Amino acid sequence: MAMNPMQRRARNSFLIGFLVSLIIMAVVVVILLYRMKSLDDAKKALEAENKNVYVAASDLKSGDTIILDENFKMDTVRTEISEDEIISDDDFQFYDKDGNIVAKYNKEGEQIYKELVMRVNVPAGTIVTKDMFVESGNEITDSDRIMEFNMIQLPSQLKNGDYIDIRLATSDARDYIVLSKLKVLGCTDTSVWLKVNETELLTLNCAIIESYLMAGSKLYATQYIEAGMQDNLIPTYVVSNEVLALMNKDNNVLDKDEIRNRYEELGNQELRQEYFDSILQKYQDQRDSLVESGINDENEKIKAARQQFVESLEGTEDIGYER
Repeated sequence: MAMNPMQRRARNSFLIGFLVSLIIMAVVVVILLYRMKSLDDAKKALEAENKNVYVAASDLKSGDTIILDENFKMDTVRTEISEDEIISDDDFQFYDKDGNIVAKYNKEGEQIYKELVMRVNVPAGTIVTKDMFVESGNEITDSDRIMEFNMIQLPSQLKNGDYIDIRLATSDARDYIVLSKLKVLGCTDTSVWLKVNETELLTLNCAIIESYLMAGSKLYATQYIEAGMQDNLIPTYVVSNEVLALMNKDNNVLDKDEIRNRYEELGNQELRQEYFDSILQKYQDQRDSLVESGINDENEKIKAARQQFVESLEGTEDIGYER
């Protein structure tokens, strides 16, 4: 049966409307699916930012020694900070030279952990990152400076990052510890860069001058085998009375009690008077010439090293030692 024009237009309009509705519905479904996927991705991204991390259990102040079990608690927080940057159990462990964790125990057989010191103030509940603390003994004080020394006899295999003691050996086979467990920030065949505070600098300068004066003496460095496991030694070298007086007057020397305990006790006074002072007295007439010769030798080494350094920096900007 033939349709009249009115019926045909009505049917066509219906079909067109139905097709348009299907298209609109399909578009709406696609949009809804896209929105649902976006929400799901956003949810997963937020969940990925939730990490189980250590946060400060109480307010931590700059200079505080921190202990994992006492100063931190585990919490789930949302953060974009990488887990590699956040404090963890591994930061309190001791390591051997190959980077393996090594357990260390005290005399009672209890395991001990590395002491860490806060560099900044951190409120309770805050994530503590690795740049907020430093290993005990490596704290930065106002008097700390990086110094270059080229008069110290260095081990042939010394490299950046090693730890050393500086010792003074005399011609009669006596050997004294001047400074203990210093990190090598940089080294060449003749020079070493060390971070020293005011007390350490005055002590080492005294030993340097006296090594110039005492014939047959040598100022040299010894390497640690496993610095993470080995404690520092107690210095046995005794500074001169003049340097001791300077330390006691120098406001940049922070721990006056330690200075008095180390240098003014009876044994050290006797060592200074009966040994070092008696030897140095033999060279009193040559004092100026011997010291001048030693300093001139330092200056020549510095000039040569500086010239080589400047030439190597042509076209570059970096100084090139590890901090």
